[in-house]
Amino acid sequence: MAALALVDSAERYAPQLADVFFLRGLIHTEMRRYDLAEEAYKKVLAFDPFYQGAWLNLGSVALRAGETRKALSCYQKELANYPGAAALHQMGRVYAKLGQPDSARFVYEQALKADSTFTTAYLRLAELYQEEGELEQALKYARLGLQLEPENLNYRYFLGALLVSSGDLPEAVEQLEAVLQKRPWHYWANYNLGQAFLRMNREREGKRYLAKAESLQVELKNIQDWENLAENNPDQFMLWVNYGEALRRAGRWEEAREAFQLALSLEPRFVAVENNLANLYILTGDTAKAIIHYKSVLVRAPMMAEVWRNLGAAYANSKHFEQARAAWENALKHAPEDSTLKAYLAKLPKKS
Repeated sequence: MAALALVDSAERYAPQLADVFFLRGLIHTEMRRYDLAEEAYKKVLAFDPFYQGAWLNLGSVALRAGETRKALSCYQKELANYPGAAALHQMGRVYAKLGQPDSARFVYEQALKADSTFTTAYLRLAELYQEEGELEQALKYARLGLQLEPENLNYRYFLGALLVSSGDLPEAVEQLEAVLQKRPWHYWANYNLGQAFLRMNREREGKRYLAKAESLQVELKNIQDWENLAENNPDQFMLWVNYGEALRRAGRWEEAREAFQLALSLEPRFVAVENNLANLYILTGDTAKAIIHYKSVLVRAPMMAEVWRNLGAAYANSKHFEQARAAWENALKHAPEDSTLKAYLAKLPKKS
C-alpha cells in the first residue's frame, strides 16, 4: 500500500518519531489489521507516554477484539491525560457492553457536558433509554442528535424506528421514507415502514414494504457473511473483492468503494478491481477521482476499450469535451465496430 510505503520511508528518516508510528497505527486500523495497529500504538506510547489519541485508539482496537475490560483501562488512561467527550463516549460504550447502563448513562452525560455538540452521545443515550423502555427520553435524545446532524441517515432511521414503537406513525413514515430515498436497500427501514403503514390501515403499502424487506434478507445475510470473512481474514484479497461486489449489487456504493479500496491496498495492480472502483466513484458523484483511477488502469492496460469509453464519459460529464473526444477515439482504436462510441463522438460538442 502506498501509504505504508511512505510511512516506511518516514521511519527510516525519523525512527524515534511517535507521529510516524501513530500514522502506521491508523493505516493498519483502516486495513483491519488490528494486531499490527496495536503494535504500532504501543510503540507510540513507548516514545511518548502522553501522546494524544494513542490510548484512545488502543482502546478501540481492544474493543473490536472483544476485550472490554482492557478497552476500558485504555480509555481511562486517555481520559486522565486528555479529558474530553471522545474518551467518555467510548467508556460509555464499554459500560453498555458490560451491562452497566447507569454507568454508561453517567459518562455519556459527562461527554455532553464536555461537548454539547458531540452528537454520537445523544444517539447512545437514546439507545439506552430505548432498551429500558423509556421511549419519551429515547425520542428526546434522538431528536437532539438529529437536530445537530440533520443529514445523518443513521440518526434519521433510529428516530423513525422509535416513532413506530411510540405510535407516532405519520412522523415515523416521514423519517423512514427519507432514509429509503437514499438507502433503498435498508432492510430495517423497509420493515419498519411496512409495519407503520399496516398500523395506519394502509395495507397495500405496508405489504409492499414488508415484501421488499423480505426480499432483502437473503442479500443482507450474503453481505454480512462476506463482511465477516473479510474482517477475520484482512489479508485475503478476493474476500474484499467479493464483499465489495455483494455491496455493489445491493446498491451500497460507498461501502462497496471502501471494500474495493481495501482490496487494492493488497493487490494495487489488479486493473479489473480498480476499474470497478472508478465506476463507483462515478456513481457516487466524484468524477475527479474516477478519472484518476481510469487513467491509472490505462497506464497498465492501454488496450481496454471499456475503460477508455468510461474515461471519455467522465470527461464529457465534466464538460472537458476535447479530452472526452481523445478518450473515445482511443476506445475506437480497440473497438472499431462499437456503434455506441461512434454515437457518443457524433453528439459531442466541438469545444469545452
